[in-house]
Amino acid sequence: MATHRESRAIARSAEEMFDIVADVERYHEFVPLIREARIFNRVADSYETEQTLVLGLLTHRFRTRTELSRPHGINVVSGDQLFCRFDIRWQFASLGEDRCHVDFALDCESPSFFLIPVIQLLVLPMATSMVDAFEARAHALAVDAGRWKAPPAP
Repeated sequence: MATHRESRAIARSAEEMFDIVADVERYHEFVPLIREARIFNRVADSYETEQTLVLGLLTHRFRTRTELSRPHGINVVSGDQLFCRFDIRWQFASLGEDRCHVDFALDCESPSFFLIPVIQLLVLPMATSMVDAFEARAHALAVDAGRWKAPPAP
């Protein structure tokens, strides 16, 4: 079983962070280990994707289903054979006009003892850098749009 949880305040609005996390087809531009992500089915507030994770010579393609609850949360699950459980939960809470609190949780488990190292090589490294990657993306997009404000000192 692999789990990772992270929570922090980010100097961007909850709506901005929601939009960045929901934009799965751009993940290859900024999320570590993601080579490709494409939506193949979209219905109302959900979509299904096929994603490709790459670590060195190891590549794994899997499908996910994403449920959107704008602007408060995003839930991602996978029924891929690599996992007996794969669950990512993002929650966004406004802390004013230009700040939000982001909670990220990943829980995944493999049905096979032999696949546990694969999960540890592919999923955990990605999980530990997820919030950093999305926060950096939000700030980069704000700079590009001319809306950048330096985040307050910790």
